[in-house]
Amino acid sequence: MSGLVELLSEVISGFVSRDSEEEYVRVAYTAPSTLVFLEDDYVELVRGAEYNVPRWIAQLLAEKGCAKILEEGVDAVDLGRLMFNESRSRGQIKFEKLKGYFYSKVKSTIQHLLKQYKSATNIDEIKRISDTLSTLSSNTKNLYKIRLSKILSLLSVQELPPEVLGNLSEEEKLLYTTIRSVLEVFNERVFEV
Repeated sequence: MSGLVELLSEVISGFVSRDSEEEYVRVAYTAPSTLVFLEDDYVELVRGAEYNVPRWIAQLLAEKGCAKILEEGVDAVDLGRLMFNESRSRGQIKFEKLKGYFYSKVKSTIQHLLKQYKSATNIDEIKRISDTLSTLSSNTKNLYKIRLSKILSLLSVQELPPEVLGNLSEEEKLLYTTIRSVLEVFNERVFEV
């Protein structure tokens, strides 16, 4: 039985990765004009213009030096503030707002910092990146633990105010609905007399 649950978890996490790659982000295009196929048609990207494109296209354009991603990143200071605010409202049904695929953005930020770390030559830069990586990782784990305990406490609530679900990241919404669905099936088929 646990193998089936693990398989289901793998499938669901694959959907999260795919969906976060399909999320639209704003980019400033900086290269000569080119055509890109988006959705159902070709779109001409013109130097100096801004566009909303799927994250995977934005990352390809940025890696090739053709565009700059305008989406704000996740930094250690903001993450620390989020964690502090979340910890202050422990035991309450209150969440700080996380936009889009927040945890995927953190993961992407960490991967970017790791690339910088590998190519860094200055010892001060290496230390700064290492400290940032450590802080980001630690704060993300702590934030997730706090929010996970709150999400689990929501499972016993019959109706949630819409703003509660609206403040969850896309990953957290999927986690909540998945666990809620599993519990509904168990309640209906196993525990109900």
